[in-house]
Amino acid sequence: MDQKNLEYLQKTLDYLGFGTRLNEVLESAVYRGLDRFSLGINQRYIPGEFRSDPAKGVDQMRFEINFSKAKETGVYFLNSYEGSLIRYNTSEPVMQRFELERDNRMSALQCYKLLCGLSLQKEILVKNTSGSTEGERERVPVWFRLDLSVTGNNGNHPVNKFFPGYGYDLEQSIGKYPFKGLEDEEKKQAVTKALRYGNLVELSLSIDGKEHAVYVAANPRLKTLDIYSKDMQQLRDNQIFSSQKAEGQNTPRAFEGILPPPQVAKQFPWKQQGGDKEPKIGR
Repeated sequence: MDQKNLEYLQKTLDYLGFGTRLNEVLESAVYRGLDRFSLGINQRYIPGEFRSDPAKGVDQMRFEINFSKAKETGVYFLNSYEGSLIRYNTSEPVMQRFELERDNRMSALQCYKLLCGLSLQKEILVKNTSGSTEGERERVPVWFRLDLSVTGNNGNHPVNKFFPGYGYDLEQSIGKYPFKGLEDEEKKQAVTKALRYGNLVELSLSIDGKEHAVYVAANPRLKTLDIYSKDMQQLRDNQIFSSQKAEGQNTPRAFEGILPPPQVAKQFPWKQQGGDKEPKIGR
């Protein structure tokens, strides 16, 4: 058994957010010399909307982590893992397989957030086309979001990637809405950072002259924010800005009934391919 190889795999598991609970069973599998094997682990996450009151519900994640041994060298590799999420209010799991290299080494927490339908930003290495050195790579901040409405033949959902050229400006999207308290630059930066991490952030929003607690998440695909009421019903711009409508229009106000989401044409203008420390705001 290659001790350095084993230690590297254990460190990788810890880095991905699985901790050290699998260390002993991993060592046993490597010691037996299996060509391929999988290790399972269950983890629980507190939904962002219940962060202030975890007793309201917990999301359950099941991970199956896949290892294989190279025939030539006998070195083991952590190749991929499958994540299966059952939310506190559903019984049907949402699943996704992440190939570590192809999918830019998503952590367990990042997998959970993506399966919840949230978007997150992550720096990835891409080929530097403007550089003079052949093969040179640079780090680029890229937004990730799963298209949970589509399932491929392999059971996976498309992983949508939004590069800087796509033009999503998170700060501009935040400034569009009458949030309270973001006049404080330090708090605004903390909120922005939390949204980039894929968190659901609780903020106070002025609607029809009154302040309401809402939840906010980044939406790079539509270049805006997703805003929800306290009971997680999505609020549309015509509800939030209803008081600005011309007099005489029969526009429902934001908290007098939630409007159904509009029909959005299927467009794919993005490039599609298929444990970090975080701020304490939202999840």
